[in-house]
Amino acid sequence: MADIPVTPSPPRRQPRLRSGLPLIALLIGAAVYAGILSYFSYLRFESFNSSINDLGFYNQLFWITLHGGPNAWATYAQTSFYASYPWQTSTFFLLVPVYAVFPSPVTLLVAQSIGISVATVPIYLLARKYGLSGWEGFALGGCYLLNFQVQSVNLNDFHLQAFYPLTFFSMVLFYEYGWRKLFLVAGVLSLATNPLTLVLTFFFLGAVLLRECSPGLSLSKLLHRTLDWLRAPNAFVILFVIGVAFGAFELWAGLVGAYHVGASSVQSGWPGYFSTGPNRAIFLIATFVPFLAVAFLVRETLVLMIPLAAFLALADISFFYPYIGRQDLLEFLVVALWGLLLYASRHREWHIPDRARRVLSRRRARRFRLPHSASPNLTVTTTIVTTAVCFIALSPLSPWNVIPRYVANLNETPSNILTVTPSDRFLSSAMALIPSNASVLTQNNIPQLTGRYAFQWAFPGKTPPNLTPVQFILSDQSSDHFAQVWYFYLRPYIETALGSGDFGILAIGYGVLLLERGYSGPPRLEGPLPYPATDMTLSSGYWQDGIAVHPPAFSLAFWYGPYVDLPAGNYTATFRVMIGPGTPSFAQVLDLAVTNQTGLNRTFHGLLPVDVGQFPGPYVWTDLTLNFTLTGFLVDAEFPGLWTSNAVTIYFGGVTVTVGPGFRS
Repeated sequence: MADIPVTPSPPRRQPRLRSGLPLIALLIGAAVYAGILSYFSYLRFESFNSSINDLGFYNQLFWITLHGGPNAWATYAQTSFYASYPWQTSTFFLLVPVYAVFPSPVTLLVAQSIGISVATVPIYLLARKYGLSGWEGFALGGCYLLNFQVQSVNLNDFHLQAFYPLTFFSMVLFYEYGWRKLFLVAGVLSLATNPLTLVLTFFFLGAVLLRECSPGLSLSKLLHRTLDWLRAPNAFVILFVIGVAFGAFELWAGLVGAYHVGASSVQSGWPGYFSTGPNRAIFLIATFVPFLAVAFLVRETLVLMIPLAAFLALADISFFYPYIGRQDLLEFLVVALWGLLLYASRHREWHIPDRARRVLSRRRARRFRLPHSASPNLTVTTTIVTTAVCFIALSPLSPWNVIPRYVANLNETPSNILTVTPSDRFLSSAMALIPSNASVLTQNNIPQLTGRYAFQWAFPGKTPPNLTPVQFILSDQSSDHFAQVWYFYLRPYIETALGSGDFGILAIGYGVLLLERGYSGPPRLEGPLPYPATDMTLSSGYWQDGIAVHPPAFSLAFWYGPYVDLPAGNYTATFRVMIGPGTPSFAQVLDLAVTNQTGLNRTFHGLLPVDVGQFPGPYVWTDLTLNFTLTGFLVDAEFPGLWTSNAVTIYFGGVTVTVGPGFRS
């Protein structure tokens, strides 16, 4: 096998003393990055802000591969994962041994953070190979780690695409050094990471063809060079042939297998996907600005960047949604960073092109000159400064994030993942009641239940599972918005299960409901259902430090909400209310109620008139209780404050619902 053609590298500058310091500093920075992102990813998982559709899906596949062999069952369609994702098998199986030692979703999150951070090593070595200084290599590696899109991908559960920076830059590095076997291994892994990386790697091979035709580019030279490669079985051609085989197998498998749920389940307006022109433009500009437009000025990256950028900017919405997710943008950033490496190595000084010089010279009647400085490289300096600014302004981990909706979903922002709530702890206790070998149906924000033979989850557009083989159903409609969104898709199954009489309530509390087939009797695990005032919608009055305040005035309603679902049973609702100085004790204050509303019809399940005499005095928080009974599953229950009077100022702190005496499933 002939060696890979090697492009002569620019002469390196003489290494200075302590030349290893930049690499050591970069390795320390990468270790810090891996630790911080692993920690935040773990917190996101522990606070039930991860999703089954990403992290849980892969955890299920890793687990069942170890327990059931390569013919893994794809939980969403009961078809083979390897028939639907043929291009990912190589990368997938490389991680299976690691997962076998530590079989947990956390293992995947930590491995992803380490894989992303380790990519800084080939980035640094490439910079040195291209003739850049050690500190310039450090700066470019820092650009990569500081980029908000890289961090957003890292926090967005687990995806094999996250390993593409490592495989791509390793492939380029091995190519530049002429290490054909390592080049082939890294190239195959790049092909096998994702269908989009399959395309990108092909574009890379084409870009190398253009480079090898330097300095003059012509069609005849391009064909001649291609024929030269085809005459000898070198690693370049082998990788090309393997890529063609991957592509052909993918197309064939796409006809016989079941692809991911994206194409059939995408909802317009989902966070993280941008359908309108302005939104998409802002997202693309913010993504590529940290690496500057200079990456587009390199011929090799033009071959990759122009068609990909055009695809992102112009692709039809119906195509853009299912196939381009947050994790896929990382693959484009890899190409942009490679272009920046090439540009920085070829332009040791920042200068204006000759044509622009002449224009400026004519306008000013004198020759325009810029100061020449070969160190530091102004391109790299500008890039690292711009990236640092974007990190502060856009990073999902930054408290100064000015437009979080463009870079992080609700379940990725630190304010939502730094705290494990009482609801999270109750949900963990409820999961402990489910045997490890039991069949489970749950919602998308509980990937902790994956890693078992019989597993299903409710997802939009997904074929509804048959409840017959399901032994447990676990739901979470806590105040966390991410949980509420996914509970909506599970609710029809809960109604069906309770209506059938085949399931009993094993646990209830904090918005958590655990049903078990064949169970009867009181819940084994109970907890309150707390709804703070901030969960309500004000009809009149105003907010004051999280407390709803209503001045003395007549109104039909003070607050509505929180619109939750409750199974049949006996309950007690405890309202926390306070009043200011008022008139005689018989003066009416308001009515507390338990209702639900369908259209214009409101049904009352309990009503408690409140007067001044029920309070021990002004400015004293008082718990007012209302007992009620539900004879069936109640959808969108609310606990409103109605018909306020002008007697006093009213303060509302929230309502807590508890299971009443004799509650049985």
